Amino acid sequence: MFENTPPSGPGERSSSALDHGKAPLVWDDVPFLDHRTARQYIERICTKLSPPLTAALPSLFSESPDPDSALILFDQLVCDSPEIARLLDRYHYLAHYALIVFGHSRYLGDTLVQNTDLFQSFLREKNLDRSFSREGFHEALARFRARSFEPDVSVLLARFKRREYVRIMLRDVLKIAPLAETTAEISALSDVLIEDALREAESRLLRKYEWPKTLDSAHRLVDIPFAIFSLGKLGGSELNYSSDVDLLFMFGDGKEPKDTGISHREYFVRLAQSVTEILSRVTSEGPAFRIDLRLRPLGNEGELAIGLAQALRYYASQAHDWERQALIKVRHTAGNQALAREFMRGIQVHVYSEQINFAAVKTALMARERMHTSRRSKKPTELSGDGIDIKIDAGGIRDIEFLVQCLQRVYGGEEPWLRSGGTLFSLQKLHDKRHISGKEFHDLTSAYEFLRHLEHRLQLRQGQQTHRLPLSGLELRILRRCMEGYEPGEYRLSDLVATVTRRMAAVAEIYQRVIYQQQTRRHQEVEEAEFRLRSVLEPGAADQSNQQILERLSIDAPGLHEIACTRDLSIQARKNLFRFFSAAFTTSERYSVLVRHPAAVKRALVIFDSSDFLTDILVRHPEEIASLEQWDETPSRLGVGQLFESVLGPATVSKDPIVEYLVSSELSGRERLILLRQHYRHRVFTSGARDLAELGNVYRSFSANTAAAEDAIAAAYGIAGRPDGLAILGLGRLGAGEFDILSDADLLFVCADDEPREELSKAAAQLMQTLAAYTQDGMVFPVDARLRPQGGDGELVFSPSRLAAYCLNEAQAWEALTYTKLRFLGGSRTLGELALSKTKPLFDRFSAEQDFLEAVLEMRSRLEPETEDYSFKTSAGGIYDIDFVTGYLLVKHNIREKGGTLRDRLWRCAGAGAIDRSDAATLDHAAELVRTADHVVRLVAGRAHKWLPPTEHARHVAERLTGQILKRQFGDGLEAELLATFRQVREVYERVMKD
Repeated sequence: MFENTPPSGPGERSSSALDHGKAPLVWDDVPFLDHRTARQYIERICTKLSPPLTAALPSLFSESPDPDSALILFDQLVCDSPEIARLLDRYHYLAHYALIVFGHSRYLGDTLVQNTDLFQSFLREKNLDRSFSREGFHEALARFRARSFEPDVSVLLARFKRREYVRIMLRDVLKIAPLAETTAEISALSDVLIEDALREAESRLLRKYEWPKTLDSAHRLVDIPFAIFSLGKLGGSELNYSSDVDLLFMFGDGKEPKDTGISHREYFVRLAQSVTEILSRVTSEGPAFRIDLRLRPLGNEGELAIGLAQALRYYASQAHDWERQALIKVRHTAGNQALAREFMRGIQVHVYSEQINFAAVKTALMARERMHTSRRSKKPTELSGDGIDIKIDAGGIRDIEFLVQCLQRVYGGEEPWLRSGGTLFSLQKLHDKRHISGKEFHDLTSAYEFLRHLEHRLQLRQGQQTHRLPLSGLELRILRRCMEGYEPGEYRLSDLVATVTRRMAAVAEIYQRVIYQQQTRRHQEVEEAEFRLRSVLEPGAADQSNQQILERLSIDAPGLHEIACTRDLSIQARKNLFRFFSAAFTTSERYSVLVRHPAAVKRALVIFDSSDFLTDILVRHPEEIASLEQWDETPSRLGVGQLFESVLGPATVSKDPIVEYLVSSELSGRERLILLRQHYRHRVFTSGARDLAELGNVYRSFSANTAAAEDAIAAAYGIAGRPDGLAILGLGRLGAGEFDILSDADLLFVCADDEPREELSKAAAQLMQTLAAYTQDGMVFPVDARLRPQGGDGELVFSPSRLAAYCLNEAQAWEALTYTKLRFLGGSRTLGELALSKTKPLFDRFSAEQDFLEAVLEMRSRLEPETEDYSFKTSAGGIYDIDFVTGYLLVKHNIREKGGTLRDRLWRCAGAGAIDRSDAATLDHAAELVRTADHVVRLVAGRAHKWLPPTEHARHVAERLTGQILKRQFGDGLEAELLATFRQVREVYERVMKD
């Protein structure tokens, strides 16, 4: 309506007042939902503005996609601020800007109302005619910070982003900026915010630690570099108004100097955590971003920050094909540019290669379609019950982006010019190189621009990440009006749903033809080349891909083909079997292991049917299948009294030769870490598989898992240099010999009074890092040292005399119970036994303490869940009841031997006359049931659930396995059996603790 200079006269019609108590006809032309309510707002607005401006308002409101929302926000703007009303009267085009924002976005409309100084910037800077570069945003942020009194960086960044979005959105909606310019500007803004968050995080961390350093080739001390990479939409400079931001944190390599206060890994993980917290913390302005770190190596299991060499190895040998494909859009966003260039050069060969063809890209296609198989089987018009999802439905935004990436990977190896991150730019390059026809280029480009504009309009409405067309007729009408002018030859869309459906159908047709037909054309080239394994085909056509796997097995491994065709396989077992086959088909090495061990695959069927935990290990590491043909029993050394002779002191030799090799070999530290993780995974996998195959007692499982943990600690001690004067003690489930899969290891570290505590603290920290740090092979297990004196505030390594003083004067009642499980694990046996002896004053003190029972009962009460949710541990009658009774009796009755499993400890109390044998039997029976159910749930679900798994299949399997292990049947179901047992336990608990 208005140009970027104030109009010289009044609007088209005169409406300087509301004549005779009713609005002029022009206001009636505005499509308000409720004209009566609208009239009240209009009357108030017109009293605040000049006649020339009020005369122009009806035309402006009639052009608004959502005049009702625009009217409410405009009323707030002019009625709450007389200064703004005067400014709008003087410069009418500012009123136009305001109504555009209000009519398209309630989210940014609120921002404009709360930040009215933006009008002055529009007036002063006249900056809608140009897009901001990264440097421009840097300058704008510096000016904003200089005049802002906000001390919270997260709030400041979120506020600055919202303010800049108003300007970007105006350029977008006014069609000043094309799509590519809008997304590039949002991406540049995001880069600047991430850079600023990095500077703030660095500043915070440098207050506590020095920046990590290493020696360069000239033996000079230099800083280790750190960089932040963006992937996904941000990596391609195609960010939406409400996109998640995919980030990857990386640090350079270099040996740590001896006097390092904190390891390089820990420093940069903390730095990554701080950056993420600054950007994603919810503030009064919302978060700056939703940060998604799942594209990092190993996804959610990986370290937040990864070293350069480790990252390059991961993408060279372990990464899934879809992970390599994601690197098409990797881009440096913040931090050290030299490190970024080195990484991006290093991964190019794995992303683009002359050997890559459509058969190789299928694994990425499989990952993409696995998430959306159910929706891809339907056309957009068949999804009316849910609304069309313009991103993931067939023919949507993701199909276009994925098609482009596949073509880039296939042809980018031979034609480096095709390597670029942006979808529109890449489409142009593919067309220039004649990999897509002129019509395909036109259809894909126009559809992509239309759907991305529509995505923006959807997200601008409420500031939410949504891609689904609304079902409400009103919201569809508003959205249709927002999209006017974006469909060539049809300024005013008559039917938005029909237009979207037509666009997506055209894309779907091209997608099917290019992806699948080109694959067929290249099939002959693959067969004529040297033997290559066929990649697994898309699960969107699961029957077809499974059939091709079967055809391959029928030729190479008839025995495996017979197993795969077994008719009585459950749906779950069949699905997981083919998941495993798919993983094994990805490399010739994995495939050869599969073919050589058909008997192991047959044994694995029970795993595929029953255990997500073990299945996931096999899918990630198919070579582990070979271990199922031989059970190598590694018994626990609990109760032997001597432990890890060659590593940890004078004792019998460890029975695990791999541990001995890890400690005595000349392998590098990194190689030792990899081998330790692989071997521990093998031990845990073997133990779990034996549980399913032999259905043995749960305490046998605990014994095997405890032995594996003990040996891992022995190896970690060796990797740390076997420091003299250090003892390692265990608490919790590890101390009690009941270590389970997915358990944390509670450790204490003790040193002699005259030993160099600083050096031993570093050794203890290295031992913990060896066990708990993530690598490309995962972690060993989490380590928790917070049960030491004074918890997390206490020194990591403490002396026996300090432990004695703490036990005598400071330790609380719950610690007396906790320390009954304290057990020597390794290092200096003399020092360890001395430390154990120093806990006797703790037990003596509370044995005579009159308020001991009251303190124990209070602590147990505090641990009971506040909700009605059930828990194996904390519910009334759960494991904690049994554990508290046992620990209390051991201390109160001064029973000398306190260690061992819960069963051992319980019957030791009964033997001392501290508890009636019938009550001990009830608690023992209950503990075995609960421990067995908990262990089975971990095996079945792959995580430590508080209670039985929520899904029907997992719960059914957990109940079946628990009954088979205990040789019992649960007539009313396992849950009912557990709850009845809880009631029995609570009766004993209350009776014993009362007595």
